[in-house]
Amino acid sequence: MLGSLVPLTAQERPLSLAEAITEAEGGGLDVRVARAQARAAREGVAAAASFRWPTVGLEAGAVRSTDPVAAFGGRLRQGRVTEADFDPSRLNHPEALTDWSAAVGAVWAPLDFSAEASLRAASREASAAELGSEWAVRAAEFRVEARYLEAVGAERRLQAASAALLASEENARLVELRRGEGMLTDADAMQARAAAEGARARRIQVERSVADARERLAVAMGWPEGVTPIPTDTVFELRTPAASGPVESRTDLLASEESVLAAEARVAQARRARLPVVEGFVRLETHSADAFSGMEEDWTVGFQIRVPLFTGFAVTARERAATAMREAAGRAHDLRVREAQAELAEARRAVETAELGLGAATSAADAAAEAARLMRRRFEEGLTTTADLLSVEARAAEFATQAVNARLGLHLMVARLAFLTDTNHDDLDRGLNR
Repeated sequence: MLGSLVPLTAQERPLSLAEAITEAEGGGLDVRVARAQARAAREGVAAAASFRWPTVGLEAGAVRSTDPVAAFGGRLRQGRVTEADFDPSRLNHPEALTDWSAAVGAVWAPLDFSAEASLRAASREASAAELGSEWAVRAAEFRVEARYLEAVGAERRLQAASAALLASEENARLVELRRGEGMLTDADAMQARAAAEGARARRIQVERSVADARERLAVAMGWPEGVTPIPTDTVFELRTPAASGPVESRTDLLASEESVLAAEARVAQARRARLPVVEGFVRLETHSADAFSGMEEDWTVGFQIRVPLFTGFAVTARERAATAMREAAGRAHDLRVREAQAELAEARRAVETAELGLGAATSAADAAAEAARLMRRRFEEGLTTTADLLSVEARAAEFATQAVNARLGLHLMVARLAFLTDTNHDDLDRGLNR
């Protein structure tokens, strides 16, 4: 286990890559945001479809007035009109009248072309949000995989730095021993000690990078501050990304395409605002002089056709705005597709380059390690200088770190290629063994 270099604390949690990915899928903040946006878009579809149902409402109130029209109309609605109410003096100067009323009404627009287009647009927007949510999950998987690999790579670099420190300290011990025997000078001892302290400083820097990598991994998984993940998967095994279809079939680009279709529907919605709207309505109401007695009922049923003739150029302006937004959405989609194609080609080239670089870095590290072993033997036999030994040891440590970085880089490039091709991974270990 990589975590064996540092004792675990109560706030440290060992976890595999599969567990890290599961954490990101359920707890990543960006995933939560995308899912909330998808839920909001689904509710937007329900709101846009509400025109297909009648709108029903209840009303209740009371009016007291000496207005001639209100007073006579109130008596008429209450069924209390008598011959005396036609007296001109009472008609012109009526006494104050109280009218308690209650009503239930419904309005329905069975024919509304603009609302139909709005519903189609909302459906497209919801589809785009759903696809965006799926892509956010996939992006979270890739991000946590990359952060996990970075944390493992940081641990590997720490191992290399620790090995280099041990070697440099052993060199310093040998030089001190030889100096005590009179075979080396104080300058040789100072050089060896300086090299050891330099190795110690490099190890301290690498320890910081380990903490940084773990913190970034914790953020990618949505963990709270103070809880540190400790990767347990340690052995890298290269995997080959599965073959993929056209880049346009990637979920983020499908979401972008749905956004374009939604923008087209918004244009249709704006244009259809000029078309007639047919509405039906029904209303049942009661009126009385007292709140809970003597109620008179009446009802009204009808329909109307509304045709906008002049709206202060609002319809024209909305249509032009929707058309501009559709053009912007289309061009943005074309740009995303072109960028995705370029990124995919770049990722494939990066994998090829990283494979070649890993082979070269591994060979260089092996050769440098063997050279350091032979040079140490020559030094022990008194056949080489301290400076030569320290130089070879430093190069070996540098090449070992480069090999770790090259292997990490290759795995990151392969993971990125799989992400950009939207590969469906059934292997939850994601190419690492415990």
